[in-house]
Amino acid sequence: MITPLLAQASGSADQVTDTLSRSQQFLQNIYVWIAQNGLKFAMSVLTAIIIYLLGSWMAKIIRSMVLRVMAKRGMDQTFAGYLANILHGVLIVLVVITALGQLGIPTAQFAALIAAAGLAIGLALQGNLSNFASGFLLVFFRPLKRGDYVSAGGAEGAVEEIGVFTTTLNTPDNKKVIVPNSAITGGNIINYSVNPRRLVVVPCTVGADNPPAKVRESLLRSPGGNPHLLAEPAPVAVLTQLQEGKYTMELRAWCPAEKYWDAVFTLNEAAKTGLDRDGISGPLPAMKIIKE
Repeated sequence: MITPLLAQASGSADQVTDTLSRSQQFLQNIYVWIAQNGLKFAMSVLTAIIIYLLGSWMAKIIRSMVLRVMAKRGMDQTFAGYLANILHGVLIVLVVITALGQLGIPTAQFAALIAAAGLAIGLALQGNLSNFASGFLLVFFRPLKRGDYVSAGGAEGAVEEIGVFTTTLNTPDNKKVIVPNSAITGGNIINYSVNPRRLVVVPCTVGADNPPAKVRESLLRSPGGNPHLLAEPAPVAVLTQLQEGKYTMELRAWCPAEKYWDAVFTLNEAAKTGLDRDGISGPLPAMKIIKE
């Protein structure tokens, strides 16, 4: 009875001794590797970090230089920003590959790995590839550019930037709207800034007892002295809708595209003031007959 127990205890002790021996050998190997290669590895890591930091800094400088050169040559800011962003991304990828090569990672195999990963990511993110292609189309065909006021992709505002994947708009109430490029190219684009002038329309509904000639004369006096309107083409007032007990006459005047909202607000107020001054009455409220 005692002999088997002693044999089992002896076997356990041998296993513990063997485990300790292996651990010591492992630690010894680590110590030898550190003693032989530790300094070299530390220098490689430090060099890789320096390459990355310096490369990122240089990529930003090159991007800024490209933007300045294109600006001096009068190139469109939208196209310049788009090209500079792509160039910056390519340079960052090259910097990362160079830094990893400094660590001893084979760059050829790593480049192949990046290509394979890029293909897999591309298949998974087909929408972003569509946005990228749409961004290129927006920059190349230029249906809109920075500063234009547009309605596109379900949003409306001034174009702040056309990016690689998205376009940024600023709304009149100072909200930033980020629209996918594919949403813009996939629908109608209304560019309110591409033409130098816009038409301001002020509809005025008055009572049917007001002579149209009197209403027209009153409305045509409204644009006088308005600094936001153009003298040519001259403003007009046209009767556009007839209804029972009332009709609608529109005052139409032209303004510079960038002055549109100022022209709308001031002309609305001037038209209302003129109609009140000339005694133009509004439509009477509809009579409701109650049957008992």
